[in-house]
Amino acid sequence: MNVAAPVWALVSGLPLGARERRPFMVLQAFVDDSGSEPQSPLFVLAGFMSTAEQWADFSTDWAAALAEPPALEYFKAKEANRLRGQFDRHKGWDEERRDNRVSALISIIRKHAISRIHASVRTADFNTYIKNLPLPSRRLTSESPYTLLFMQIILSNAAWMAAHGDRLRQAHGPVDFIFDNQIGFSDEALLWWPSFKRILDEASRTDLPQYVGSAPIFRDEKQFLPLQAADLYAWHLRRNFVENQVLWMPPRRELRQFDEMPGFGRNLLPAEMNALHIHLVEVGRRFREKNPKVPFFASEEWARRPKSKKVRVGRPTSLPRSRVSLEDDE
Repeated sequence: MNVAAPVWALVSGLPLGARERRPFMVLQAFVDDSGSEPQSPLFVLAGFMSTAEQWADFSTDWAAALAEPPALEYFKAKEANRLRGQFDRHKGWDEERRDNRVSALISIIRKHAISRIHASVRTADFNTYIKNLPLPSRRLTSESPYTLLFMQIILSNAAWMAAHGDRLRQAHGPVDFIFDNQIGFSDEALLWWPSFKRILDEASRTDLPQYVGSAPIFRDEKQFLPLQAADLYAWHLRRNFVENQVLWMPPRRELRQFDEMPGFGRNLLPAEMNALHIHLVEVGRRFREKNPKVPFFASEEWARRPKSKKVRVGRPTSLPRSRVSLEDDE
């Protein structure tokens, strides 16, 4: 099988007419997460943007690098760091070989990717301002930062394109996003997508909608090789944050290798999370006034609620306004 085939498949489904109106070599951003474990102090979504043509070439080069002895079936940053799984010492790996292979993979990313992107939030801030809110129903959106950062990373990319990438958009069209498969989270994120797009389209004072492509899709990182590059970047961003909790530590060599690549992102700060909290509290107050008999549940109460009780879950109707910053990762 041609290793570039999965990337090409992402741009082959447009009908006759739409194909002619839209440039074939579309821009695509591949994104993965890091820090989903409850004990992680930071949750990150991160990845890279490039053209479909460049991603096809990337996939060929990445597969060749994986096949170098000792061969890897796939790349996972956590396994590389721990010398486990694909990087197990029994397979011939040691620190030097691992570091050399990771550097080779980063060189491939730098060769083919146009820019890097991320969105992050401290787990403690999310828990304080969002997860602890009582709600009439609980979804993954209220229990995990994933959906919040899913929207923020797309907004950040659109803002960067509006400021710096108009020539790219004119040549290639808006940006399509491909995320790593996440059980439950993909359905949750796509549930929000129509409201997210509607609110963007109705924001008459911004041109961000023209930089947002089709509804994001979710794929297996072991098959779609650019997602492995996103995993590498997301893991190292989170690791850098963890290592700077007490004393400042310079970024690891792997992260410093991206210094010359354009980078932009969205780090949600406590003040912004508090503003979001205030907004959601007000939304909840208005909902209670209209629906006084509907019970509200905190996260722990929702888990203990009587199983026979069913609370209708409405579709999202509004999103908080949020300032998008164009800041470098380092």
